[in-house]
Amino acid sequence: MENLPIIDIENLYSNDSDLISEVDKKIAFAAASVGFFVITGYRKKNIVNFEARKKMLTIFDIPMEKQRYLWKKNFAPKNKNLYRGWFPLTSSLAKNREGFEMGPDIARDHKDYDTSDILQEKTPRPKSEDIPGDWIKTCKSYYLAMELIGEKLLCSLSRSLGISEHIFLEAFRMGISTLRLLHYPKRDDFSKEIEDTPDRFTIFKGKRYEQIARPHVDSGLLTILAQDNVGGLQVRSHSEGWVEVPLIADSFSVNFGGLMEYWTGGRVKATLHRVLSLNERRYSVPFFFEPRPSTVISPLPIRGSKKFEPFLYGNHLWEKTTKFPENKGLEHLRPPRLMN
Repeated sequence: MENLPIIDIENLYSNDSDLISEVDKKIAFAAASVGFFVITGYRKKNIVNFEARKKMLTIFDIPMEKQRYLWKKNFAPKNKNLYRGWFPLTSSLAKNREGFEMGPDIARDHKDYDTSDILQEKTPRPKSEDIPGDWIKTCKSYYLAMELIGEKLLCSLSRSLGISEHIFLEAFRMGISTLRLLHYPKRDDFSKEIEDTPDRFTIFKGKRYEQIARPHVDSGLLTILAQDNVGGLQVRSHSEGWVEVPLIADSFSVNFGGLMEYWTGGRVKATLHRVLSLNERRYSVPFFFEPRPSTVISPLPIRGSKKFEPFLYGNHLWEKTTKFPENKGLEHLRPPRLMN
């Protein structure tokens, strides 16, 4: 794993079964061995390109004194939004990142979603005077295009696992995937700062770095991430330590979460990754593929997979997300739902 797999997925869009099979094999190998890879060759490049992300990220140009109406209720008690919206720099002790999280209502009619469920609440919209005129349209197009890329990857994975493509596709029908915009501000010299949060600093190749995203495995199924040109994203290799995720124009890094590893009986790997501060202002745009909260996660028809008690995805997601600083203290607001 000295170099992460870089996979051109263009042939997934073809009608040639042999060409599709070749890409399937590469994705299957990366999923089973590394759990982390880089993709190029996807469709809709004009919709999910650098310029689109640059426009979406203008939300971070809103001054702190004006952005409060977008903050999550945890940080602005008068606001109604709990799950969607802005978590400010003050959401963590280190004050090293802020983000804005959008759900499917940014892209489609929300009338069929159950808004009594916190996980399906609507995204607070920025005021028109605070963003470019086509900001919402850009976010909508980006969201829908990311769903299409994810569907191609999930169908490819299904074929390799020998299961029906319908299983994953049905799970994501009326899904609640999250489009997250992240900003890591440039830091002043922190060489003399103390370790005020666990594992805030680390040594890599003899140099001290701040871990602006500490080592973790994503809790869900599939994440597709767009980096900017700053870098700092690393993946943990069992044999070679931490490996840099390459910066390639018009590419996305792809990784699988802990739930995908569990659901596939370990056939797909979830991999530790982190972000080191390079003392530059940094942005990233991850898209987290999240099924309907009512999706039943039950053993897949994969030979040799361990059996487990089925559970609802929404219960899993809420249990995991309320461990994050931006959602701390909300656990009691969504009791576990019962399966029908």
